[in-house]
Amino acid sequence: MTLGTYQSLSVGPVLMAFLIYLTSCSSDAGKNTVGTNTGSPLLRKTLAYHDPEGNWPKLKTRLYLRSTDSIGKATAFEIEMDNTTGYFAHVSRQDGKELVKGMSGGKEFYLLDGKAEISEEDRKKYGMNPKDVEWVHRFYGYLYGLPMKLTDAGAIATDAPESEELGGKTYQVLQVRYKPTAGKDNWFFYLDPQTYAMQAYKFNHGKPESGEYILLEQEETVQGIKIPKVRKWYLNKDGKYLGTDTLLKAEPLASPRA
Repeated sequence: MTLGTYQSLSVGPVLMAFLIYLTSCSSDAGKNTVGTNTGSPLLRKTLAYHDPEGNWPKLKTRLYLRSTDSIGKATAFEIEMDNTTGYFAHVSRQDGKELVKGMSGGKEFYLLDGKAEISEEDRKKYGMNPKDVEWVHRFYGYLYGLPMKLTDAGAIATDAPESEELGGKTYQVLQVRYKPTAGKDNWFFYLDPQTYAMQAYKFNHGKPESGEYILLEQEETVQGIKIPKVRKWYLNKDGKYLGTDTLLKAEPLASPRA
């Protein structure tokens, strides 16, 4: 289950795990700011690699994404973010229509083919409701904000005492857990030992065989921030391949939709 399979919130195990985590965290989870929780040396080093100029809080961008599942079915969509205001929009297409679900000024907004007047039938059909918007907002704000989001309140980052091998490569590991109110998931971020680039991450639900791991390939520099371009998802239990998410391109966000 990969990122782009989010349409009408028909969630699977990977997305649901993220959503449970994000909705149980503090309210900072969906805010694209940089916190002050940088006590971990590895966290400071990976932040210096990915966002050397501290540009995340002022990022204004439109990301073009493609999600491909394990049988090769691809879905294209876009994400718009203005971190200076908290504006966010998820743009997808279904039944030949453009669907926009977003947040602006702390309020949800919805557009169907550019129109805000949407019937109750279409709102239900296309998942245009506050719950859907809140979840996808937190989800993408977190995922495409890594590792910057690891400085948020509630995150407790520590350096693993030993290096670890994953996918045939040895990494330094940044361990992240969250305050009890955020649940029991354990997170591990795998950093290149020379550059401290984030090249993989993994989470489980308290047992090593639960959860998923994600291998990161290539990078796209977006307004001075190095964002992983390709994310390949696998099950921890048996290494089963789940799908791939690709950042196709990014461009400055000219103006918000609401």
